[in-house]
Amino acid sequence: MMRAAGTLMLCAALLATSSSPVLAAAAPKARLKVVYGVKGGSAKSAYLNCAPTGGTHPNARAACRLLQKAGGDPNKLNVKPNPTCTHEVQPHAAVIVGKWYGKDVRWGKVFVNGCYMRATAGAVLAL
Repeated sequence: MMRAAGTLMLCAALLATSSSPVLAAAAPKARLKVVYGVKGGSAKSAYLNCAPTGGTHPNARAACRLLQKAGGDPNKLNVKPNPTCTHEVQPHAAVIVGKWYGKDVRWGKVFVNGCYMRATAGAVLAL
């Protein structure tokens, strides 16, 4: 009888100290999939979570900051307004889909080359 009571107390202690689903981390307010590819090359993709920052994006903090300034609208990204880029043609296609604070995001754009893509989207597309 004492042994059963001791086992119950041990189980209760373990349950009290284990993480609860109620205490689990909150879902991010923004979750986006970012993809870009180069014509004739490979594609790269990453998940970007904001608020809290995370996902598989290599520079999530900077990307979230840029999108926050743009109100979550990739069309409003313009990191370097007057870039000095070459005129080489090497198309880069980019897509961003997901949710930004409850709003659907569906965006795609083809840039003439990587320089213009980086100038427009900065860390958001820096995969």
